[in-house]
Amino acid sequence: MNHDELSNNELNKSIGNIDPEAVARWLESSGNYKVLRRIQMRDTFAGQINSPVKVLVVDTETTGLDFATCEVIEVGAVLIEVDQDTGAIGAVLGTYGGLEEPKVPITPENSAIHGITNDMVKGQRFDEAALKTLCDEAALFVAHNAAFDKPFMLRRFPWLEKSIWACTFRELPWTQENYSGRKLEYLLSDCGYFHGAHRAVEDCNALVHVLAQPLKTSQRMPFQVLFDSANESIYQIAALKAPFEKKDFLKSKGFRWNADDRVWEFEAVGFSEGKEVIEWLREQVYCTTGKIMLGFRIQAGVDRYSGTALKQQFKEV
Repeated sequence: MNHDELSNNELNKSIGNIDPEAVARWLESSGNYKVLRRIQMRDTFAGQINSPVKVLVVDTETTGLDFATCEVIEVGAVLIEVDQDTGAIGAVLGTYGGLEEPKVPITPENSAIHGITNDMVKGQRFDEAALKTLCDEAALFVAHNAAFDKPFMLRRFPWLEKSIWACTFRELPWTQENYSGRKLEYLLSDCGYFHGAHRAVEDCNALVHVLAQPLKTSQRMPFQVLFDSANESIYQIAALKAPFEKKDFLKSKGFRWNADDRVWEFEAVGFSEGKEVIEWLREQVYCTTGKIMLGFRIQAGVDRYSGTALKQQFKEV
């Protein structure tokens, strides 16, 4: 037996009866360590829920980014009850995870992203009845990138056309609440967790763990914010004829370049954010105190995040 094997055996004997969670708390109490805990599937997160609302947390994996041409190959869903007043998450009411073989094979590049291979999906089909049972229970659908997940889900499951979605990536104020980033991995780390798999059900479970904790600065529960914003319209604001030299400025604000219409666009959730963006454009981009001409597309209710190409309206504001 070499020195390393002897050391490991002695170490295993000495810590064999120690509670790992007690060790983690002891390390954290020193102030010199941050311990991340692997997320686990749970049956419940809080105690009594007085005003329950059923919410379905959804994630998809696909063969590509374009919902018009690419296909869903994995769906994960976790149905939870949430207190309408406090935003606390109660019981986990059900889960679904399934794979489906696409018509066009998965490319190696996409397999590298989500870990799903053609062998894994061969002959697989979604259990549509089981998924529909969960969906029919939900009053609200939540995804960490609803603008991506909802159009894919609508194309594969047209019976979801009346579903209302909220986006945790877009609608929660992660930056203002001093999180290190909006990506799920960053949010998990800030909440003291990690997970190893980039798969649909695991990502849903990870998002539920994040949403079960109060926001870092305001201490509001995330669902208190989401329930409010889910009723807000989404205003897609187009900065018509914005000066070319302002492109980096627009990008830093969160505007995205629409190559088809050749215009910078911003999605504002709710009238208040839309008004703030318009005033910012007036002062910082067009540099005027007068009227400016902008383009608008407005999504409300079931149209939110649907990917529907709404007709653009032009308005002087």
